[in-house]
Amino acid sequence: MPTNRVPKGVRGGGQFAASAHMEPDLSITNADFPSVGDADVDQLRALSESSDPLVRAEVTSSIRVPDDVLERLAEADQPPAVRLAAANTGYAGTGDRAAEDPHPLVRAAALAAWDLSDTHRERLTHDPKVQRVMGLISG
Repeated sequence: MPTNRVPKGVRGGGQFAASAHMEPDLSITNADFPSVGDADVDQLRALSESSDPLVRAEVTSSIRVPDDVLERLAEADQPPAVRLAAANTGYAGTGDRAAEDPHPLVRAAALAAWDLSDTHRERLTHDPKVQRVMGLISG
């Protein structure tokens, strides 16, 4: 079997020949905000006020996030994704706070909290919306 990939009669190169091309004029710049991992408390406070809910949710992943900021991000006026991120931090008090959340996905996340009270755990195990979420995710 011939190993030459150049069709007979073509001088060279063919489909796999090197071709000249221009390099793209592209550069990656720093983001307008610091990474959450490197952010100090003041920067985390500023990021927690971002208009982007994904940025606010990411703030909850920092080990330096102050308690008052975490509590603010867990309030009912925040989008469910932000409240869910706050519920999944594992900080003390997040389980019981999430158990009273209006969104069933956030309440379902409370079931995994180490500090969830027996009263809330019992209530959530009988909450039909939470059980539906648990059925969907355990699948």
